[in-house]
Amino acid sequence: MRIINYLADTLFRHQKKLELVAIFLLCMTISFRFTNFRTTWLWSNYTYIAVILVIMLIVIALVWIQIEKNKTSDLIKLIKNKTETNKSNTENQIEDLSVRQKQVFDLIINGKSNKEIMKELSIELSTLKTHINKLYKTLGIDSRKQLRKHKNPIN
Repeated sequence: MRIINYLADTLFRHQKKLELVAIFLLCMTISFRFTNFRTTWLWSNYTYIAVILVIMLIVIALVWIQIEKNKTSDLIKLIKNKTETNKSNTENQIEDLSVRQKQVFDLIINGKSNKEIMKELSIELSTLKTHINKLYKTLGIDSRKQLRKHKNPIN
């Protein structure tokens, strides 16, 4: 298993060189000779060499695909980890809010305007703005649009 990992790491580091080798093999496979107004395939007398070149090209293509799959898989894992970390951070930040700020959060998530929130919670505009500013500061955002991206309103 260590040999396979070593080989995979080496190929990953030299992926561009692998690409150049594949292009070279492709060019060699489809090479022609031009003599006296006559065109002949370079490997017409040695077809086994052409077959070997094609097999090598296929192997390189399969290795290339595997490298790309691994890179994509690693990227997906990284994105999932960051998303989960951010989600847990946001949940922790929301827990730091006061009860009234959580109510304001829910109402904003539900698309209520400042006027509707003031009426529902029976608070003044200055108080509402204080709560909203605290929400923004705690969650590390600066607009209502960003606040609405939170999918899980607090009940």
